[in-house]
Amino acid sequence: MSLDSKITEGIRDAVAEAGQDPKLAQRLIAWMTAVTSGNEDVNDSDAAARRLDVLYESTTSRSETKELF
Repeated sequence: MSLDSKITEGIRDAVAEAGQDPKLAQRLIAWMTAVTSGNEDVNDSDAAARRLDVLYESTTSRSETKELF
């Protein structure tokens, strides 16, 4: 099963609205695509931890953004 385009569009919109780097949307979409295609087990806690680490590192908080300016 492939990821519905409405979901990918929603992820991109939410990431943009939150002022995050578009790469974050791509990483989220890649993860969701892997899960829906069966290439990644949603119950694999080690794989989830690795993905979450990547997402965490790709995300900036409002306080971090304010510190840059």
